Amino acid sequence: MDGLLSRLAEHGDAEAMAGHGGQVTYRELAARTTRWLSELDRLGVAAGEAVAVVGNASPEVVALVTALAVRRGVVVPFAPTDPPAEERARRIATAHVTRVVEFGGDGAEWTATAVAAPAEPRPDLLVKLAESGEAGLLLFSSGSTGESKAALLSLPRLLGGFGAVARPRRTLQFMALDHIGGVNTLFRTLLGGGTVITEPRRTPKHACEAIERHRVQVLPTTPTFLNMLLLSGAHADHDLSSLELVTYGTEPMREVTLAHAAEVFPHVRFKQTYGLTETGILPTRSVSSDSLRMDVGGHGFRTEVRDGVLWIKSPSAMLGYLNAPSPFDDDGWLNTGDAVVVAEDGTLRVLGRLSALINVGGEKVSPAEVENVLLRAGNVADVVVSGRANAVTGAIVVATVELAEPEERKALNRRLRQFCGEHLPPHKVPAVITVSDGPLHGERFKRKGSAL
Repeated sequence: MDGLLSRLAEHGDAEAMAGHGGQVTYRELAARTTRWLSELDRLGVAAGEAVAVVGNASPEVVALVTALAVRRGVVVPFAPTDPPAEERARRIATAHVTRVVEFGGDGAEWTATAVAAPAEPRPDLLVKLAESGEAGLLLFSSGSTGESKAALLSLPRLLGGFGAVARPRRTLQFMALDHIGGVNTLFRTLLGGGTVITEPRRTPKHACEAIERHRVQVLPTTPTFLNMLLLSGAHADHDLSSLELVTYGTEPMREVTLAHAAEVFPHVRFKQTYGLTETGILPTRSVSSDSLRMDVGGHGFRTEVRDGVLWIKSPSAMLGYLNAPSPFDDDGWLNTGDAVVVAEDGTLRVLGRLSALINVGGEKVSPAEVENVLLRAGNVADVVVSGRANAVTGAIVVATVELAEPEERKALNRRLRQFCGEHLPPHKVPAVITVSDGPLHGERFKRKGSAL
C-alpha cells in the first residue's frame, strides 16, 4: 500500500472523480487522502484497526478509504441505508470495529464515533492480518439466504490481481462500496487513471442523466438493472452516445434481456463479468456482445469444471470468514456452487446456482430458461422462478412475476401457462404462478431468487 498514494498523485491534474460530492483531480484526491491520514492520527486509529465507513462513494469517502489502506487498517464499508441499523450494529460487532465514520448526504460532512470492543476476543484472522502489516477489506454478504458472512480480504492481494488497463475511461460507480464489484470498479478505474462518476440514486432515469451529463463510457451493472433500464425507456430520453462498454454480472443474464440490450445499443459492447467476494473479480472475455458464453480465468486465476460445477483458485482469495468455516479445500480451491456448461471451444456458460436447479421427476430445470420464456410473454417486467417440494415429482416449477401493467389474475395465469406450454416441455411449465406485490430485486439490484 506504500505506493498507492503516489500512484494516484502521478496522474496529476487529470479528473479523478465527478458527480456526487463534487469534482476532484488526482492531485486533489491525493491531498485529501493525506489530510485523512492526519485525521486518523488525531482519532488515534492505528494500523490493524477496523474502521466502518458509512456513506455513498464521494471524493471524501474515497479519500478516507484510501487513507485507511495506506495506514494498513481494515476498511469495513456500509451503504447509508443498507442494512438497517440493528443489523448494521451486529455486523460492526462481528468486525470488531473501533471507529464508525458516517458521512452526510452530500458526502462531505462526517462524524466519527468510537465503538466499545466486544466481549469476545479478536478473531485470529484479524490478528494475523495486523501482524502481517497488510491492509484489509471486510465485506458482508447480503444475508438473504441466512446469516450474513463476514469475508476478510487482503487489499494488496486484491489490487494486485488487477490486470493492465488498456486506457483510462469514464466509468459510472454503479455498485456501492460494500460490494466487491463496487470496490473493483473504484480502484480499477483510479489505478488506471480513469474518472469515477458517482451517482448514488440508482434508478434508470438518474443513471441515464449521469451518463449524458458526464459522458460516461463504461457502465458496470447487473442484468436486473439493465432490464429495468430497458423497460423504463429512460435511454430514449437521454444522449447515451458516449457509452462504449456495458459490463454485467452478479447473477445470470437472461437471453431475452441481452438480445434486447444489444438491439437498443448497437454501438455498445456488452461484456459478462464473473467474480465472488471470496475470490475477487476474475478476468473474462465474452464471445460476443450477444453471447452468454465467455472465457474465465488467467492472470493467476485458475478455473476447473468438476461435475458441471465451476471451481476457482484465486491469487486474491479472501483470507476467510470471521463468522463461518473456510469454504476452500486444502489446495485453496473454492467450489463456487455455480452450474456451468462447457462448449467445444472451452468457453463457459453459467446457468446459475446448482442449488437453484429444479429436479422435476428426475429432470433438471434451469430457472433462467423458464424466466427467459416468461419475459417474452408480454406484460412481464421481471420474474423469478424457483422450485417447490412436491410429493409426486419431488419438485414443481413456481414462478413469481412482476407485471408492467395490472392484469386479471386468472386470465394472467392461463395466458402465461399457455405461452410456456408452446415454448417449453411440460415438466418445465410453471405449475404455480403468483404476482409479486413489490420489486423482485434487493438493494444490490440482484434478483431475490430462492429467498422469496
